[in-house]
Amino acid sequence: MRLRIIAAGSWMAWKRNSVRALVVMFIMSIVAMSMMSGSVALSDSVETAALLAFKNAQPDPGKYLRSWTGNDPCGHLWNGIFCKQDPSTNLSHVTEIRAMNFNLRGKLVPDLGNLTRLERLNVMNNGLTGQIPPALGRFGNLKLFLVNNNDLTGELPPELGNLTNMTRFQIDVNRLSGRIPPQFGNLTNVKHLHMNNNSLNGTIPVDLSRCGKLNHLILDHNQFSGPLPPALANIPGLTIIQLDNNPIGSPLPLSWAGISSLLKLSLRNCSITQTTPELGSLPNLTFIDMSYNNLTGVLPSNISSHVITLAFSNNQLEGIVPTQYAALNEIQNLDVSNNKLNGSIPAFGSGTSLTNSSQIVVLDFQNNNFTGWDAATSDVASRPNKEVWLTGNPRLCGSSSDNVIVPQPTQLLVCQPTQSALQVYGTVVPAGENAASCRSCGYPEVAVARGSTSAANVTCGCAVPIIVHIRLKSPSFTYMDSYVDYFEGLTARALGIAKWQVRVSNATRSPNLYAQDITLFVFPASNSSFSQEEFDDLYTQFASWIVSAGDEWSLSIAGPYDFLDFTTATASMKANGLDTGAVVGIVVGAVAASAALAALITMVVLRRRHADYSRAKLYGGMSLPPGINIKGVKAFTFAELARATNDFNVDHELGQGGYGKVYKGVLADGIIVAIKRAQEGSMQGATQFYTEIELLSRVHHRNLVQLLGFCNDRGEQMLVYEFMAGGTLRDHLIPTEIMGFARRLHIALGTARGILYLHTEADPPIFHRDIKASNILLDERMNAKVADFGLSKLAPMPDLNGAIPQHVSTIVKGTPGYLDPEYFLTQKLTDKTDVYSFGVVLLEIITGMFPIAYGKNIVREVNRAMETGDIMSIADPQMDTYPSKQGLEPLLKLALSCCQNESEARPRMVDIVRELEDIWRNTKSSVSGSMKDMPSSTFSIDMSHLGEPSSDSFQDVSYGMVNSKGQLEGKIDPR
Repeated sequence: MRLRIIAAGSWMAWKRNSVRALVVMFIMSIVAMSMMSGSVALSDSVETAALLAFKNAQPDPGKYLRSWTGNDPCGHLWNGIFCKQDPSTNLSHVTEIRAMNFNLRGKLVPDLGNLTRLERLNVMNNGLTGQIPPALGRFGNLKLFLVNNNDLTGELPPELGNLTNMTRFQIDVNRLSGRIPPQFGNLTNVKHLHMNNNSLNGTIPVDLSRCGKLNHLILDHNQFSGPLPPALANIPGLTIIQLDNNPIGSPLPLSWAGISSLLKLSLRNCSITQTTPELGSLPNLTFIDMSYNNLTGVLPSNISSHVITLAFSNNQLEGIVPTQYAALNEIQNLDVSNNKLNGSIPAFGSGTSLTNSSQIVVLDFQNNNFTGWDAATSDVASRPNKEVWLTGNPRLCGSSSDNVIVPQPTQLLVCQPTQSALQVYGTVVPAGENAASCRSCGYPEVAVARGSTSAANVTCGCAVPIIVHIRLKSPSFTYMDSYVDYFEGLTARALGIAKWQVRVSNATRSPNLYAQDITLFVFPASNSSFSQEEFDDLYTQFASWIVSAGDEWSLSIAGPYDFLDFTTATASMKANGLDTGAVVGIVVGAVAASAALAALITMVVLRRRHADYSRAKLYGGMSLPPGINIKGVKAFTFAELARATNDFNVDHELGQGGYGKVYKGVLADGIIVAIKRAQEGSMQGATQFYTEIELLSRVHHRNLVQLLGFCNDRGEQMLVYEFMAGGTLRDHLIPTEIMGFARRLHIALGTARGILYLHTEADPPIFHRDIKASNILLDERMNAKVADFGLSKLAPMPDLNGAIPQHVSTIVKGTPGYLDPEYFLTQKLTDKTDVYSFGVVLLEIITGMFPIAYGKNIVREVNRAMETGDIMSIADPQMDTYPSKQGLEPLLKLALSCCQNESEARPRMVDIVRELEDIWRNTKSSVSGSMKDMPSSTFSIDMSHLGEPSSDSFQDVSYGMVNSKGQLEGKIDPR
């Protein structure tokens, strides 16, 4: 009794103290918010008007500029606008426009020139049109001019030469024309001139030699003609000259061979004439490509021992291959094919790159007149990752009557027709030293090994990384495989963090360009995620190129980079454009409110804990926790499922995911099942296990996978499903399997009906939250069924007044590429979240692409194809013949309507099902021949339960061309 009285007294005391603390924190939050709101300066009215003029010139289909309202961009959190306060006037001035990847389609208005304090203009990767206004030459403080990857036209305004503080000028990948103004010689602080992939013409002005700090001159893929200015050799720190694919038509200036700082000289396909240059005065040269020119004479013999890529193919060169080439330690790609070279190929084989089994090396000697080769070179061809190509040399790879000197077994290695080196080895996906197979983590976390691999205290953990997509625009290497470790260390040093915090997740080489797309994971030092301040700091370093400010990166073999994207699941505030001061204010208020809420919750929890504890002690064995209600689902023992899978033999494995492995099993009664077994330490453990049991035990539909049972025995958690012989949808969207339009439509409609049941007929309704191609299973007749309900949530129920909330507030979970952007930013889960994911699945069905691959997002790529009117180019070639106008096009429109950024713009699942049924009805006559093996019930039209048509439903009943088989055809271009 005494103990109860003491406990009760302690409880009352704690309760009084909690209430006092709550009141104090509430008052403190009000004071903090008041103090910060009083310190915000007003925005400059002229600059505000300039921003509003820019906004009014933008269609803004993605609504990225919807926060640009009012007259205070610096104080009212305009997305992508960053400011600094002038203490003398208490005015805040715009210093940065960060509108990268905003899907803007308007113009750069002259009013922007009124932003005289602007330091960074970043409108990369949009669809901006029109000309660059001369008024932008008033950006007196501008350092970064980033308008690349748009659709700008016209000539370069000479006024841009007034931007004397500018360090980086990127106008590449537009449609700009005309000459480079001589006034650009006034850009005395510029380090990067990136003007590639335009239609610029004329000669390269000698005035650029006055750009004394220039590092990178990248002008490839234009219409420049010669002569080339010899005075560029006067720039003391010039490291890259890249002029590929320009009709230069003149010799290389002799003075360029004396640019001692030069790392890369690339003049591929420039009609360069006369003899090859001497390269002995270029001690730092790592890359030279002068292929596809009109060079004569012999190969240069005196070259740097650091050369990685050396290409003189498709010229008129004669003589021998210098013996110095065989001693190049770092060579990856030596290409002297398609010349008139002769003599004997020297003894390659002793260089470091040639003896390293993990390093890729290609030696291309094709189509010359070589009469011999050394046995050491023959040995190279048999080594791992080494290629020696000799096709087209009659004495080496000719017929037996030509006195061929290469023995027949070796000919099988070196005398086969080949592609270019980049096409043979196009993609590298390194494992990385901290790929951390030591544990499994659930999205959005990724496994990370904290600490050096040589240290004894390496710890395995899970963290949410920042994901950075960059493109190396001019690397000196051909293959990144041996430079992964180097690049991770380079990035870590530039960011001032430990090397283990940086991982190259994916690296893809463009087959026809010397460009490398890289995905980086950057991990927090100790916490599970980055703070907003850390996120902002890292973003600024990449977006402002501070990451390479020490020149270690930009002056290395990595070269300059394009900043493509920067994301993390914790970045929702920054995605909305909140500056640091606003974030602090929000955080202070949120902390105070959270603390108050936590105090109330704690009081409730403590009152329940005693009762819950006594019940928890009894939980175990074959039981489920209190409150889990199931019906019609069998509880299996561990022994039963072990027998069904032959003790979980590897031969029974069907696949593996973040939850664990899936096995094919045969129960005692002969029923074939699929058994999902949670692996130890799974981050998708108990919560999803119980969620899936409870939800699937009470939903039944022919397009939902049926749960047959579960096992919660011996510490094991397993789910037993009906077996789906067809595997996943993703398994069939591959280049080696033809799947016709009718089959794809059949799968799409079945999937849509399953989701519609969850949203409208399940009681209560369910939001799936992880719709993706690998969660759509197919039976032996290719009927689609939605699976994996581990992340699902019940839809909100009516409140006491009968009103139904519009969303469920929950932590963001799902799969990258399928995530609804509005849900990602707001954490508000709705039925439209599943609609967005289903839209991505439809795009996969149409194109065969992955949602995210090689730095490309499927939604963005398809939108661009639609805008350019080139939709046939993205259709999956494995779809074969398909009805275009009333089949593919309306299906594509439906998919894109599902993938709108704003949920209100997306159709409901009921409208989607109706539209798919309409597409089927309109295309039935043209695809009926391919539907003979499908059950008729699949496409029976029962519209009675669907309600009235929605205005969001797309209708397109125009007809295409009909072939002799009665099928409508559409041209398919290769992706």
